[in-house]
Amino acid sequence: MSSKPLFSLSFVLFFLYSLCSSAEFLKKELLISNSNNELKKFTVEVADNDKLRSLGFMGRTDIPEGTGMLFIWNDEAYRNFWMKNTPLSLDIIFFDKNGYFINVQENTIPYSLDNIQSLKPSKYVLELIAGSSKKFNLYDHSRIINLN
Repeated sequence: MSSKPLFSLSFVLFFLYSLCSSAEFLKKELLISNSNNELKKFTVEVADNDKLRSLGFMGRTDIPEGTGMLFIWNDEAYRNFWMKNTPLSLDIIFFDKNGYFINVQENTIPYSLDNIQSLKPSKYVLELIAGSSKKFNLYDHSRIINLN
């Protein structure tokens, strides 16, 4: 039996799997008024259900600057994150139901199982590549502008 049909079938299955796994995250532009009241724009993938939130950036080896992942819940609660299976250091930024900054955990440790928690109940959490909070000045008085 020739290996060519088997290789072709493997390639097609891999391609379809790749489409399915990455197509689940919707992308949107996120506008944030930073601590200096300057408008910053990010392209984010939206994780708004349990399945997508559990995947997050796990296994990602490239997160371009200016991109991120926005986690959204229907309610406010204390949010807990970890870096399990996440090979890149991140900044994890917590926002309340009105989009106002709560706190940030900068330069997380890849693969760490340490708990990273919001200091107050949070509805939105933004993950960006490490160093982004400092570069874009995303601290007190920062606010997500376009929540809808």
